Amino acid sequence: MTDNISSRLFALASGAKSIAITTHMHSDGDGMVAAFALQEILRNKRFASTIITDGEDLSRYSFLMDNAMHQPYQEGMQYELLMVLDCNSRDRLGQRAPLVDAAQKIFVLDHHVPEHGIIKADLQLIDPYYVSAGAMIFRLFERTIMSFEPEVRKFIADAVYVTILNDTNNFSNANTHAEVFELCADLTRAGAQPQLLHKAFLQNQSPQEMLYIGHSLTSIRLHLQDRILFLHSDLSLAQELKLDTSTIMSVTRYVQGVANLDGIAYFQELEPDIWKVSLRSLKLNVQAIAAKHGGGGHQKASGLTLKGNLQDVQKIILEEFTQAFKKL
Repeated sequence: MTDNISSRLFALASGAKSIAITTHMHSDGDGMVAAFALQEILRNKRFASTIITDGEDLSRYSFLMDNAMHQPYQEGMQYELLMVLDCNSRDRLGQRAPLVDAAQKIFVLDHHVPEHGIIKADLQLIDPYYVSAGAMIFRLFERTIMSFEPEVRKFIADAVYVTILNDTNNFSNANTHAEVFELCADLTRAGAQPQLLHKAFLQNQSPQEMLYIGHSLTSIRLHLQDRILFLHSDLSLAQELKLDTSTIMSVTRYVQGVANLDGIAYFQELEPDIWKVSLRSLKLNVQAIAAKHGGGGHQKASGLTLKGNLQDVQKIILEEFTQAFKKL
């Protein structure tokens, strides 16, 4: 991370009449919360910006949204400067991909392995070593952040800490290394309160969401000599419980403690026969599987979207796991 990149980004912002911030489709506690942090940095540098969403329910992040300026994507939107966070692929922007085509200048900040449909940017920072996009933002703008008033520093530190909670699965994933704890120490010195953020982000599920999780866990099936675990949540369950699927955190966190597994696949039906698939493995490169089907992420944790009935979709993923094992 260099001061040169941050100064170049501020130069882009100063020359833009309109600025948008966005992230990948099916936004999560890294991409969306990193957007809150970046917007606050821009605001305190006197740059107005708008976070463009898919219209998803953001209530999970309500404790970080007092000052957030956001609106759902509408066809024809155009911004001079587009900032894309936690995503380097145009394909992963979904319906918001035309924002890339309409923008005069583009900034990309991401910690995923570059995939298909790479966004051509005027300024980009892609480093898969970083634990989250939020962590990249803090290190990139650290000097600027520390010059802000204490309450502003605290807000940004809170947001960045949440991105780390999200992408480490509460420090249980393999991407939890020494630098992560060093960064968390810096965030707490900047005002973040880990115990309160853990409760606000990870312990605020509604009874309906816990029922959704519980029903999903009953779908567990083991494959390939019990090395691979599948589970799913169909749309009818969400409808029965009157839940917006965009508000539900990945159910994979509840099965990552199962012993002797080499991989996990969680299938969440978002629309009829449209499945968001979350892959986890400490042994296999699931990023390669996801990228093959238009998704992406990290070697040990990735996601993709598939169309079809559950049986056919699971058959595709099972075959991918089977082939991956043969390459070991």
